[in-house]
Amino acid sequence: MTNEWDILLEDFAYYLRIERSLSPNTCAAYIEDCTRFVDFVKEAYPTYQAKQITLEILEEFVFNLHKKKVLNDEESLLLKATSQTRIIQGIRAFFKFLLLKDCIEVNPSQHLIVPNLDKRLPDTLSYEEILSMSNSFDEKDDISFRNKLTIDFLYATGLRVSEFVTLRTFDVNYEEEYLNIIGKGDKQRFVPVDRSVLDRLQYYVQEIRPKHKIAKGNEDFIFLSNKRGEKMTRQFVFKMLKQTALRCGITKNVYPHILRHSCATDLIRGGASLMAVKLILGHASISTTEIYINFDTKDLKNTLEHFHPLYNHNYEE
Repeated sequence: MTNEWDILLEDFAYYLRIERSLSPNTCAAYIEDCTRFVDFVKEAYPTYQAKQITLEILEEFVFNLHKKKVLNDEESLLLKATSQTRIIQGIRAFFKFLLLKDCIEVNPSQHLIVPNLDKRLPDTLSYEEILSMSNSFDEKDDISFRNKLTIDFLYATGLRVSEFVTLRTFDVNYEEEYLNIIGKGDKQRFVPVDRSVLDRLQYYVQEIRPKHKIAKGNEDFIFLSNKRGEKMTRQFVFKMLKQTALRCGITKNVYPHILRHSCATDLIRGGASLMAVKLILGHASISTTEIYINFDTKDLKNTLEHFHPLYNHNYEE
């Protein structure tokens, strides 16, 4: 039986899709998160309407989310904390909509506090480790050439793996040496690429790619699966990187995003401005990029402790 909450969720979905023009994925995430809250209200406060929801009820809902965190799994803990933040953002959007719709007179979510996320420094690979992985392919066959190019390309550009596997032939400007990337939130950015990497990409596109089957509907995607001729999948990139790292004796947890982290960290170490790195990576907020400054500061501290005489235990007055 449809009740007030179900109708409000339907109206909210229409509002997000039509009036806010948000992407289908963003709309689905918002509705999923708000449905989670509505399910909580239906169970804990079955007779309550939207206008009866208070900040205390919202905090109770968030507390219940917090209690469900997997405390013995660091990765799950971080993911849960991130999910909490996303859910709260969805609830805030929902209640702003309810205020706009005159379903409530006061927005109880405006003072809802986003939980502090674990400020873990991102994992990175050293340049030597990346070079080791890249050089483990001899490029004598088409698959090795493609896999080596994948590693070099991800590190050189800092692309998200989703952006990499959906890269199309017309997204590359070989003359001006940049990529036209449509990233998160359908935001466009231009990413410069080293000439040597572009030359190898062009060789792959012109000489290697045409020799293999290209499945219908995949004609524009650059990186293809040599077996099916379909665009390369995220799962393939994950698997290939892990196997390559294992072959090179690298014990770190290697995944596509670690190359993005490594690209950003090395740019900061090399003297790139924070704003330049933000634009290259396509971060929505400068605060996301700032974590790489924290990483570099830690690296500098280790250098200081290793070389400065005051930190050196072998130093004698």
